[in-house]
Amino acid sequence: MRISWREVLGLLIGVAICYGLFSYAVVYAPQIREAASERTQEEDSRSGETGQSTAPAAPGEDTKTVVIRVTGSTGESFGVNYGNLSSSQSDEGVVPADYKVQVRTDPSSGDYATATAWKFTGDSKELKVQILDNGTVVSEGSTTEDYGATGVRWNPNQPQPEPTAPPATQKKAVEGKGFRS
Repeated sequence: MRISWREVLGLLIGVAICYGLFSYAVVYAPQIREAASERTQEEDSRSGETGQSTAPAAPGEDTKTVVIRVTGSTGESFGVNYGNLSSSQSDEGVVPADYKVQVRTDPSSGDYATATAWKFTGDSKELKVQILDNGTVVSEGSTTEDYGATGVRWNPNQPQPEPTAPPATQKKAVEGKGFRS
């Protein structure tokens, strides 16, 4: 099987294009990175200026701080990812541990607090993650699985379910009456 001159020419053109792209990337990458960094710094400084010129929000007016609490067997190690709609953080720790998350309370923001915790051990001990609003548990989840994970999510604008009363105990149909034989 012979290779035609057209195939050789196509291969050479392909190699030349790849070489050109590679050369361009190597030569201009530092300049592109620098320009992007400058643009990011300009945007950050602009957003900082506008943020400073607006009146700061009154505490608790449009944001709320909630606590993410990870509990379980004391000393058990875990990993956690927690945050809100716009950002999240990861951490590793030992039970018990608390993390603070700020959420926007403006209904149009759609913001929420979320957390996912996972066990580093293969045991049946419980790992629980909770979201607390002013000390009240508003959402919780737990796992006892080996290397298990559990997650919670809470929107400050979602209606809270009303506590359900235990079902009324039914009286026995024949209470206090004897049967005649």
